[in-house]
Amino acid sequence: MLKCENISKIYNDNSWFSKKESIKVLENISFNLSSGRSMGFAGRNGAGKSTLMRIILGLEKPTTGTVSFMDKNIHNLKYNELKNIYKDMQVVFQDPLSSMNPAYTVYDIIKEPVENYYNYKQNEIKELVSSLLADVKLDNNKMYKNIMQLSGGEQQRVAIARALAVKPKLLILDEALSSLDMIIQAEIIHLLDDLKKQYNLFYLVISHDIRIILKLCDDIMFLENGKIKGMHSIENGINKDDEVFNNMLLV
Repeated sequence: MLKCENISKIYNDNSWFSKKESIKVLENISFNLSSGRSMGFAGRNGAGKSTLMRIILGLEKPTTGTVSFMDKNIHNLKYNELKNIYKDMQVVFQDPLSSMNPAYTVYDIIKEPVENYYNYKQNEIKELVSSLLADVKLDNNKMYKNIMQLSGGEQQRVAIARALAVKPKLLILDEALSSLDMIIQAEIIHLLDDLKKQYNLFYLVISHDIRIILKLCDDIMFLENGKIKGMHSIENGINKDDEVFNNMLLV
């Protein structure tokens, strides 16, 4: 479903006030994500997780290497082709408000991607929004509330509902739970686990908190200084004496 081959990313610092130098952020990152499996990227701040996510989403081009999603090289696609890819690959960010219009109601936010991809009638959209709110465990009376009237946990549930509205195959969670308190985190982890089965989803989880990845994913990849330091199948167990694993628990 998703294949990254030899991804490297180098930024060149060409500013007036510094010597020209190359900063290598990612180096020879390769992995396959099979349909039906979920993978987590774990690493400290600066490990390269967010850069890798932007490359996978097509928001940045790698210096070398390729990203294929459903057998298509996403960096060679035209706008309309990439738009179809985004229907199947949605993302939920750490700060939901960074991707939402603060003037919008919950209904406005969820219906926006629906109108971008489908020719539904207004009553059909309303039914869909109502169904999505139920799926993310939000009361229907939240539908016409301004997004700013909701708590952080509720806002993140709306972000998840919006991502699900276009029926994606892959849901990318970019530190999506890191700003929430432990109780709300646990509730949304349980919700995401249920949604994975209900919507036949697979996840790509980017997090510095390995505990979240262990709850949601089948496989885990450790990144450090832009390199893969280890890859494990969670279902087969992880060696608790593994130095990288123990270092991640301390993050």
